[in-house]
Amino acid sequence: MKRGHLICAAAMSIVRCVAAAAGPDLANPALNPVTPLPAFVHSPVALVKDGVPRFTLVWDRSASGRSDSTVREAVRTLRREFRFCTGAEIAVYDESRRGSGECPRSPVVLVGRSRHTDALGLHTDNLSPEGFSVTTFSNGVAIVGNNAALWGAYDFLERVLGCRYYYPGSDGTVRPACSNLVLSPFAYTDAPRFRNRGGLSSKMSVEVASRTVGVPLVRANISAWLAASRLAATEAFVSMHSPDPCMWAAARPDLVDISFFRSSDGQMYHNPTNHYGNYFDVTNLKFADVLAEALAENDTPEGRRRLGFAHNDDRIVVFGQCDSFRSLDEMQANPVVKREGLITQANIALGPCGYFSDVYARFYQRFADQVNRRLPGRTVIFMPYAGCTYAPTQERFRRLPRNVELGVCLPKVPRFIRNPAVRGFMARELHRWTEVLGGRPVRQIWTYNALNGIFDQAVAHEFLPETIAAFGTDLGDAGINLELSPYPLNVEGQCVPLHFYYETYCAFRTLWGGARFNPDAALDEHWRLFYGKEAGAHLKRAHGLIKAAFLVHGAAAAKVRALFPTETLGRIEDELDAAGRILACDKSAPEWRRFKLMSNPLYFELDMQRQRKAGLLPKEAPPVRFIAGQEGPPWLTMEETESMKESMKK
Repeated sequence: MKRGHLICAAAMSIVRCVAAAAGPDLANPALNPVTPLPAFVHSPVALVKDGVPRFTLVWDRSASGRSDSTVREAVRTLRREFRFCTGAEIAVYDESRRGSGECPRSPVVLVGRSRHTDALGLHTDNLSPEGFSVTTFSNGVAIVGNNAALWGAYDFLERVLGCRYYYPGSDGTVRPACSNLVLSPFAYTDAPRFRNRGGLSSKMSVEVASRTVGVPLVRANISAWLAASRLAATEAFVSMHSPDPCMWAAARPDLVDISFFRSSDGQMYHNPTNHYGNYFDVTNLKFADVLAEALAENDTPEGRRRLGFAHNDDRIVVFGQCDSFRSLDEMQANPVVKREGLITQANIALGPCGYFSDVYARFYQRFADQVNRRLPGRTVIFMPYAGCTYAPTQERFRRLPRNVELGVCLPKVPRFIRNPAVRGFMARELHRWTEVLGGRPVRQIWTYNALNGIFDQAVAHEFLPETIAAFGTDLGDAGINLELSPYPLNVEGQCVPLHFYYETYCAFRTLWGGARFNPDAALDEHWRLFYGKEAGAHLKRAHGLIKAAFLVHGAAAAKVRALFPTETLGRIEDELDAAGRILACDKSAPEWRRFKLMSNPLYFELDMQRQRKAGLLPKEAPPVRFIAGQEGPPWLTMEETESMKESMKK
């Protein structure tokens, strides 16, 4: 009998029940929690013995269907990672070609759907989108999923083999040597909290990433890290600035006059050469009409792109304002705003993020109705941004049409979620948006670390799970757009999310696990794994000091770049120095490069804080200003904004 037939014969004789023997720790708090399943009863299966892999990776190209690419990549990933951990190549067998030869070795790791997983009863019909299951049986282990075999493979590598993927390249990866791997019975399943998981461009520059981490990288290093982070976009949902004002004006010069806002002195906020300096006139309902009419006349992907609209699906239309605040005085002077009473004391009481909420809501109602009339069945996605982050206040504007979905920008989270006032206010405002949607959740939110200091950035995304928990069912499943922060701008030519890789790691794991993910446990494990017992203990204490001080001096006051007490700065530095002395014994080791990567910005901030305390730098962060029609991005200081404007002139 052929090996492949033996697999099926063994599978058919197995009965499911709860396993008595322990498999991997399915409740490992450092990893995303999974859901245990009833396991097959079988004797332990040895995949690796005395350093020698004794299994074959088995997949079926013909049975994989649309998920063929994820299954193929899962096979490649398992083979690559086991090679690192054992030093040996793993045999691969494609069931679709079984007529050309027998499966070379048993036991097996089944990847994706095949006749063997069908015989085991391991179907994907009951799995969530991107859900997967990992199940042992008498002859090995099966990893199956809904276009999610790759996610199952990475989970298996982390949970069973002990691999970790903190940043791109071998320095950023933990791959334990594997001499023996014996699987007792276990089975579990998992699926992501959000359909779209990102926040860091997959087009990250190889050159900049290499310079940041201190070793040469190739594109495959970055791709593997993004895959290990389980980033994906499986939902046709996008909220962003759209249409592009320059492209819109170039495509429809006849409509420029009614498209862009004019101040009371007649100045039009349109800059034909740069994104900044443009502001669509959302007080003008005629603009909503012609925008929808232009879409209907150019109802092709190419046509929408020519008009400047974000496009990733023919079923959606995206509108998000192209710039930041107009001044309150300027908008109050607008004739339409005065005539229609679009800014009330309720708006003003909300602060800048509420000033223009009703101005925008009126425009949203009209534009969504016009799209529905001209392009029935289309979903309109709005991104309430900058001056209209918060929901409208007037009852006449507190209902948006059913064809509307939202991607809402929320300031101050996740970094200040421990502040009760911030948490309550943000949760209330998101709930008010769901009321505007008739009880439907906000599909996506944007979070910001704008204006953060280095110590803020070093802890901010550990608060993402509790932010998700605070929003509850008001937050839908499309995703969270994470701003992983361009600050500090001083670190020229560096990829900041890699300096703070441990926070990026927490952020990406939270996009999968949601409120269930435990950042504290993940980081506690990481310090020892990444830096060794002694140095890791010092770095853990340094991080704990930063987080505790941030909670007292930053989060409690919702204040960015808060000054820490001199004593705390000294204690942080002492712990960093102690770890550095241990790791400097071997400066050729990856642990030393890892330490330099994460500690350099922390030492920089220690120096900056001491200079601020000594009066050599301002004690308060420089103010941010928004100049009508000339704004910089909302994370730039006044000096940085001026510098950016000067560079644009050149």
